[in-house]
Amino acid sequence: MFARSAQIDAETLYVIGGLYGNPFALDAIDEVATTEDAPPQRVFNGDFHWFDADAPLFAQIQRHVLMHSALRGNVETEIASDDDSAGCGCAYPESVPDDDVERSNAILRRLREVAGDVPAAASQLAALPMFLTASIGELRVGIVHGDAWSLAGWRFAHDTLHNADDESLEPAFQLGAVDGFASSHTCAPALKVAGERFIINNGAAGMANFEGEPAGVITRMSLRALPNSLVDARLYGLHQNGVWIDALAVRFDCAKWLALFDRIWPPQSPAAISYRKRIEFGPAFSVDQALGRIAAACAIAG
Repeated sequence: MFARSAQIDAETLYVIGGLYGNPFALDAIDEVATTEDAPPQRVFNGDFHWFDADAPLFAQIQRHVLMHSALRGNVETEIASDDDSAGCGCAYPESVPDDDVERSNAILRRLREVAGDVPAAASQLAALPMFLTASIGELRVGIVHGDAWSLAGWRFAHDTLHNADDESLEPAFQLGAVDGFASSHTCAPALKVAGERFIINNGAAGMANFEGEPAGVITRMSLRALPNSLVDARLYGLHQNGVWIDALAVRFDCAKWLALFDRIWPPQSPAAISYRKRIEFGPAFSVDQALGRIAAACAIAG
């Protein structure tokens, strides 16, 4: 699937997974992009819908995202389907409690109803691909939502990645003829460097990823080093094949986002129970855990 001509050829590429319907994160990413020496290309690698269970907001998010390259994640795939058997399509690991799974399924059912009120929304989502290959200079990257094997796969989750040896990942790099993979889905960031290869998972662009920091995260890959204006946003990264690969914090207006979220998802609603605290305060997760320096259990995904 990946060993073919790249669909994206970029000097600077932003990989934006897990926007989760946050319009203020979109604004912040737009602002970050203006500081680059040249406009970056963007790919939204799935789950750009989730909390936007409001027809005007849903339409706004979809319109903005589809101005750029986009993949469908499990959320978009299930919104576009009329089959309830897969629920939210998250394929959660067994460690995720049943109550969390049912709340996610309830969020998805509401989103599907909202999408029905937005003309052509479902068909647009159904037409999106599940993966892309990108070239940034000499670097070839497979862009996925889950992992290299499945749309909703968890093999690129931080705990699985950091428990894997390099040899177990090598077949994916070899078969895909790529130097790395960029993913999201698991709602928890990760960076795994396997010899001369890498896997980077941006976690969530539209929701807090680290404790005490209500900011999203995106992946930046570029032939140019970070401009001075973005140095403070850099969380971690690497330099490979002449390309800078960095995880950047997306510091959106959290107060405005919480106000909008509370209007759409009031107290005791499924999304409020599962996500409200995380949105405001961040999860019990750190950069050291994302890099595998400290072991951590898997966080809940959208």
